[in-house]
Amino acid sequence: MKLNLCCLQLLVTVVLTTGSAPVTSAAEPKVVNIGWTGGSSWTSLPDRVASERGFYEKEGLRVRYIQFQGTNLMLSALLASELDYVTILPFIAGAATRGLPVKIVAATTKASGYAIVARSDIDSIKALKGKKIAINSFGSSADFAIYQLLSRNGLDPNKDVTLQAIAGSPDARFAALLGGSVEATVVSSPFEYRAEQKGFKTLLSVKETAEFVRIPIAGLSTTQRKIEKEPDEIVRVLRGLRAAILFLQSQREIGVGLLEKLLKLDRPAAERFYSVYRDQYNPDLTVPDSVAEEWIAVGTFRAKEKISVKPQVVYDWTFAERARR
Repeated sequence: MKLNLCCLQLLVTVVLTTGSAPVTSAAEPKVVNIGWTGGSSWTSLPDRVASERGFYEKEGLRVRYIQFQGTNLMLSALLASELDYVTILPFIAGAATRGLPVKIVAATTKASGYAIVARSDIDSIKALKGKKIAINSFGSSADFAIYQLLSRNGLDPNKDVTLQAIAGSPDARFAALLGGSVEATVVSSPFEYRAEQKGFKTLLSVKETAEFVRIPIAGLSTTQRKIEKEPDEIVRVLRGLRAAILFLQSQREIGVGLLEKLLKLDRPAAERFYSVYRDQYNPDLTVPDSVAEEWIAVGTFRAKEKISVKPQVVYDWTFAERARR
């Protein structure tokens, strides 16, 4: 059933729009709706910069970011044409493998941004044997990340540890760690900073996790209908995002300041994390097929019947290539 945007706006909140300065072109800017899960993560900084610094505006676009609490609702809105794009990637890859008419058109980061935090007496992934580890939900990208990390360090995720699904924000999983009901958890960076302040250890940093598991979770996805009918618009959106990434990577002081403000970090921490994140942003906007295979694996690794599809089923890099020119 087609979602009505008026009803939809009762469920979501428009949290970010481009500035109000006039576009130099005589034509009115085109309004574009993008669904996302919120702008409080380092992975969302390219989106914020593209909007707030006028990079979309230069492309003749007025972009509205609409916050959703769930990926299923976001996908429904995308398929109903109430959204033009969404920023989620692994979930869309899973939908594409099931035959839904959606594709990933850009990855704005090279990795997920997950870190693993644990009690201070745990000094390695192998030391997690026999321990309880909190994740957000089974079958999620966080679940896949810890599953792969354990497997690649000689542990059986199904036998050697107990994975405990704790729904909600990272705060809920951190509360379980503080309370002692789990010994480790997967967190989205820079949540590990808060854990360190409480005496916990960052077992694997964002950079280290990225060496084991390459599952970018932020970028841009859209429908096959958009791909066929409005290819030039896709290129314009990606040009704005790419310009924002290059700006973030070249303007250290502004990048550090944004991390301070948006992620609520003190200056030393913001400088530390900027150095990490800067290299994880992806101005190429594309990833190799080996990474696309991991996107597919996120949606299938716990399934009884494995789905076998070619990586090209989940992405279309044509527009990213044009945006780079």
